[in-house]
Amino acid sequence: MVKFVSKISLVVFIAIFSGCSTKDISQSKPFKTTIIHINDHHSHIDSEKIALTIDNEAIEADIGGFARVVTRINQLQKTKTNSITLHAGDALQGTMYYTVFKGEVDAKLMNLVKWDAFELGNHEFDDGDEELNKFLKELNTTILASNVIANKNSPLYDRVKPYKIIEREDQKIAIIGVDVAFKTKYSSRPSKNLEFLDEIESVNKYVKELKSQGINKVILLSHFGLENDLKLASQIEGVDIIIGGDSHSLMGDYDMIGLKSVAKDYPIITKSKDGKRVCIVQAWEYSHAVGALNVKFDEFGDVKECSGYASLLFDLNTKNKKLLNAVRLYPQLDIVKEDEKALEIIKSYKSQLDKKQKEIVGFNKKYIGHNRIPFDKSDGVSSLEYGSEIAPLIAKAFYLKSKTASFAIQNAGGVRSGLNSGNITIEDVYKLLPFSNTLIEFKMSGKDVKELLEDAFSSTFDKSSSGAFAYGYGIRYDVDSKQSKGNRVSNIEVLNKTTNKFEPIDFDKQYIVVTNSYIADGKDGYEKFATIKDKTDTYYDYAMSFVDLVKTQPNIAPVEKVYHPIKSFK
Repeated sequence: MVKFVSKISLVVFIAIFSGCSTKDISQSKPFKTTIIHINDHHSHIDSEKIALTIDNEAIEADIGGFARVVTRINQLQKTKTNSITLHAGDALQGTMYYTVFKGEVDAKLMNLVKWDAFELGNHEFDDGDEELNKFLKELNTTILASNVIANKNSPLYDRVKPYKIIEREDQKIAIIGVDVAFKTKYSSRPSKNLEFLDEIESVNKYVKELKSQGINKVILLSHFGLENDLKLASQIEGVDIIIGGDSHSLMGDYDMIGLKSVAKDYPIITKSKDGKRVCIVQAWEYSHAVGALNVKFDEFGDVKECSGYASLLFDLNTKNKKLLNAVRLYPQLDIVKEDEKALEIIKSYKSQLDKKQKEIVGFNKKYIGHNRIPFDKSDGVSSLEYGSEIAPLIAKAFYLKSKTASFAIQNAGGVRSGLNSGNITIEDVYKLLPFSNTLIEFKMSGKDVKELLEDAFSSTFDKSSSGAFAYGYGIRYDVDSKQSKGNRVSNIEVLNKTTNKFEPIDFDKQYIVVTNSYIADGKDGYEKFATIKDKTDTYYDYAMSFVDLVKTQPNIAPVEKVYHPIKSFK
């Protein structure tokens, strides 16, 4: 008995005089973990069609869906050692599931997974503090964001934590959260009761706090974007792993199915400020993939090795032989069965969604026509010289939905018909605007705006693409189709929001443009859009912006002539 007490006393003595507590002894052992992660699922609940190219053959496959995400994560949690499961933000916004049910469906499905933490993304704030709080109250996990500070007047007060400490095999691992500050504050809708602090300063502060507690393994759960994560890693000490989101980055090699990733490496391995290894990963977007990062820490808490891949989740019932063969050859491609509990939840909401689409959202007294090009007589437009009556109205919906836009642009081909008189349902709007587009915002100089319009009208008149014809709201111009490219657009004016009067465009001034995601990528001849690198995807469904407009205007009407973008047409 005496000998036994002496051994315990000796351990305590060594611990005290080595400057650590007995609890910290376990921190000085090698440690292995697998970090399971997703990001930016954006209410993409159902599986979706994706175009692939295998052995030079174009094929279509069903990918993802949250029921497959649940299956894959549960499989990994059962088979991986000391697993840690994380969501790097932007669970919300992007499909009808969110538009109709807000975060209700996402919360129920996410609760089928045992998460260690969820990081707030910028789009979690799209409908304000109260709506976000409803979603977070339903989640069975810890909510992180070290740089988001809520005061006592916000319902989010004390709900969001800067970090979480978890234990695996008696080892403590810290998870710090960080949200992209500027974009959240200015492109989303947080209240004035929230403060968004500098990302790097906030992370650095809590890394030091955790170090003082003897914790030497730190994961950063980041909704900051891949480029920013790389910068952050090089500017601070003490972060070992970055599980990222926001930039929707596909990482790894997927050339075998014709998908181009932003980085061939999963993970990207870089160096911290003090020269130590930092491993950075993301798992693409839209419930298409689940990442699994295997990490080995040495006895000092530094990363010794990290490896893994993001699995793309394909339909169990696929019959395409080339895809099946690729799945057999490449571990980053996976055939996954949908989780039954998840499917039950989705089914219950799908039936409600079908009913919701029949909901009447407004009334139209008189048919609003859609001629793609002025003087085209294919549709019942009352003022033929102005072309479409409905396209500028849709652009107005974009303009009003944006908090900062100087004007909006909409291509004629993005609108599929006119709008019939009578009651307007959500289903009617989706027939009018049937594509999977979201609203995109970015800055352009006045000079670039002029070039953009010239590109669009060149596509219309030089390449016979009527769908490229440019309409807008908050902007107007004269069009002469008989001139050559570069000379068709003149007398461009932009609406001054303060005076509500049009002013000549300033070629040297920067304007904020809002448009649909299709032409924002340079499609339909909008080549200038493709050259803009810094774009903000609001992930707001472009059709729902029109629904919102209709709801605020019980008797919908075309844009008044004074606000119509086509001042004159030859």
